[in-house]
Amino acid sequence: MQMIRRISEIFKEFISNKIIEPSYEILDIYECKKTHFIKAQIKLSGRHIIEKNISEIVTDLTFLEEFDKKTIRTLTYLATVEKMKPDYSIVVQKLGDEVDNFILEIRSKKTTQITKKTAYEVSKNKLLLQQFSPVDANRIGYLAGVQETVKEYKMKAPQKNRENK
Repeated sequence: MQMIRRISEIFKEFISNKIIEPSYEILDIYECKKTHFIKAQIKLSGRHIIEKNISEIVTDLTFLEEFDKKTIRTLTYLATVEKMKPDYSIVVQKLGDEVDNFILEIRSKKTTQITKKTAYEVSKNKLLLQQFSPVDANRIGYLAGVQETVKEYKMKAPQKNRENK
């Protein structure tokens, strides 16, 4: 008798969990052109529609609980993918005053400010270099390597000229 009552309670709980409709619904997910963050357009209960960053949604547990389980899983996945994106990107790559001087204009995902640095400066800053995509980091390493090779060649060229005279 006790066992049947317990199974009945479990079954009722299971049914009540299935019947509950999520309060919030995702209407659209897109990348904001201005901030480059992934945003969601959310329909709240009723007719109210708001927009929020995915990372903000996932960190607000009470807000997150208002979605169904599949939506929560999807939002968590998207927030993880967004977190793994590089923080910095190369906007412009220019040749400086000298042949071996490459100037990079880099932008952070978090701010719209553009910073100018040489490829050599960026390559020596390991923490900054880690925040670029592998393709950009490879490009920075190549440009810094070219710069160092030219400097080395310039240092050795006068020595060879003296030896040949």
